Amino acid sequence: MKHLVIFIVMMAVLASSRQPANADRSLRCGTRLVSIGDTMQKVTDACGKPSRREQWEEQIDGDIYRIFDYQTERYHLPELIHGPLRMERWTYNLGSTRFIRYLEFENGRLIRIRTGDKGHD
Repeated sequence: MKHLVIFIVMMAVLASSRQPANADRSLRCGTRLVSIGDTMQKVTDACGKPSRREQWEEQIDGDIYRIFDYQTERYHLPELIHGPLRMERWTYNLGSTRFIRYLEFENGRLIRIRTGDKGHD
C-alpha cells in the first residue's frame, strides 16, 4: 500500500511538470512542417541537411522506464525500453532573421525541438 501511495504522488508531481518554455512541438521548413515523432528521413526531406550533426550512443545497463512521452507531451505509465539509445542532435541555422533550432532524435525519431539564439548568415 505504501508503494502505491508513493507511485500516485510521484505521478501527480510528474503530471504537473511541463516541458521547458523553449521547447516546440513543430518546426516550419519553407512550406513543410516537421513535428515531434517524425523520422530523420522526413525531417531531412522537409528541412534539408542540418548545419551541424552530433551523434552519440547512451548505454543502458539493463532496462529503463520512460514516463514522459515527447510525442504527445504527456506523462504515461512507465514503458520498458531495451538496449542502447542512439541519440542525435541536429542544428539548423536558419539565417539572421530567425532563431537557431536544435532537433534531438532518439533511435531515429524526433523527440525534442529547442530554440536557440538568433541565427547568422
